[in-house]
Amino acid sequence: MNQKLAVALKRDDQREAAGMHADDRDTCHTHQCWASECEDQHTPRPTTRNQ
Repeated sequence: MNQKLAVALKRDDQREAAGMHADDRDTCHTHQCWASECEDQHTPRPTTRNQ
């Protein structure tokens, strides 16, 4: 992992902890890469919950 990605992951983690929705991440924490590079490896998460 390069330094730029490590910084971006930390930033996204902090923003998510502060309330940002996980779908708004610029990085993919699961695959340790940029989200656009691995978007086809994820099932989209629903934005609302069925109640």
